[in-house]
Amino acid sequence: MTTPTIYRDLLLEHARHPKNSGRIDNPDLQAFAQNPLCGDELELTLALSGEVIQDCKTQVRGCSICQASASMMSELILAKTLKEARQTSHIFTESLRKATSEIPETVESLRPLIDLKTHRSRIKCMKLAWDALEDCAAQHQT
Repeated sequence: MTTPTIYRDLLLEHARHPKNSGRIDNPDLQAFAQNPLCGDELELTLALSGEVIQDCKTQVRGCSICQASASMMSELILAKTLKEARQTSHIFTESLRKATSEIPETVESLRPLIDLKTHRSRIKCMKLAWDALEDCAAQHQT
């Protein structure tokens, strides 16, 4: 099996069987994000224990890339502090901007998404969950 096939299969698995799908009742933080260009919508709810993300749920009404990204993000940020999750978000976003295929180890698990950055129209789909995470982190700081 080729690497692109493995990546495609991983993305399809996350899209078809998303991790941490749903909504937390009475979340500590909640954010909504949408992409008006394609109609994707996402709700992110977080439960915190101090500064640590204890639980993370996403509800996505959108394309398979948006769903896969939300699922992958939810796995990656669990048990991290909000600050660590936000740093991961910044690294992911920066990796989408760079022309190089080299990415930091902290976001290696997101390579299947990052490799799609050549499809410029899909970047907003990949970033929707991460934008909601940024919104949650900003709410927590105020």
